[in-house]
Amino acid sequence: MRIISALCAVLVLAIPAGASSWNVTLYLDGAHVETEGAMIKEHLEIPLPATMIDGSLRIKPLDGGTIERVEVIPARPDPRFAKEMAKLAERRDSLVDRLKALEAREAIFKAAAKTQSGKAPRRTKGNPEPLATVREGTEYAIAQLEGVYRIRRKAENELQSVEVRLNAMKKEGNFGGSVARVRLARKGGRIVVSYLRSDLKWVPAYDFRLNKAGEVDVIMRAILPQTEKGATVTVVPALLAEAGKDAQLPAPGESFAQVAAFTFPVEHERLSSTPVSSLKFTFRNQSNRKLPPGDASCYQRGEYLGKTAFAGSLPGEARELAFGK
Repeated sequence: MRIISALCAVLVLAIPAGASSWNVTLYLDGAHVETEGAMIKEHLEIPLPATMIDGSLRIKPLDGGTIERVEVIPARPDPRFAKEMAKLAERRDSLVDRLKALEAREAIFKAAAKTQSGKAPRRTKGNPEPLATVREGTEYAIAQLEGVYRIRRKAENELQSVEVRLNAMKKEGNFGGSVARVRLARKGGRIVVSYLRSDLKWVPAYDFRLNKAGEVDVIMRAILPQTEKGATVTVVPALLAEAGKDAQLPAPGESFAQVAAFTFPVEHERLSSTPVSSLKFTFRNQSNRKLPPGDASCYQRGEYLGKTAFAGSLPGEARELAFGK
């Protein structure tokens, strides 16, 4: 984020007050990212994320400017990030080795507990209480197993934390990314930079509300990924390959807020209240918009009836849904 923030600081200088420096259009399998601003000098280095789709970079001059050259080269990792990431990688490898060793110890103590519990107790001069000896050996093996499980759980939690920090630092330091070196014919030219990203997408979620007989209110919601602060976000209910076929929907600033609403006729409805309420109904998509797949929650006259997977619906298509079973 530091590198991206530095880019924002350069590009935002000539943006009119109130304008957003980032416009993000989210699709079901990726995103189109665009930013506009002014170049103070004749050249600029633009950091590009590792998740940028190859061949999608576009840089457009404005105000009659001319781009003399664009060169895309691998990004040089910040030495500070590289040092810290090396420590994290070493810690990750150490934790992986510890988990392998714990697996071996677990197998040993499991075998020991099984052997102890399967022994036929025999009274001897040196072992006058064989049952107590077997019980003691079994309890010892089980106690050792409990210790192994505790240590493994701590190691697994720490490994997960290390992986999260490593992934965050990779993004922040633009590891695996690239840099576009742009040169204009004159100073002060304005440019628009855009590209596609494979790691940003939106996920649809639906509320099906049956409040009146013979119809259902369908609310489409958008689960949004984290984007640049202050970005203008829109969502498109289509794949990147289908861009232009579906209208953009304005996305709110928070995830899971409403982006579209419809009212459709219900053709068949069956309600069961034994032992708990369940509902099966068929609705027809009478809009001119394709509804993409997503999770669906159902409410009948305010009562929540559960959640199910919604396979999506084409315009004019009838779709059956069942909730509460």
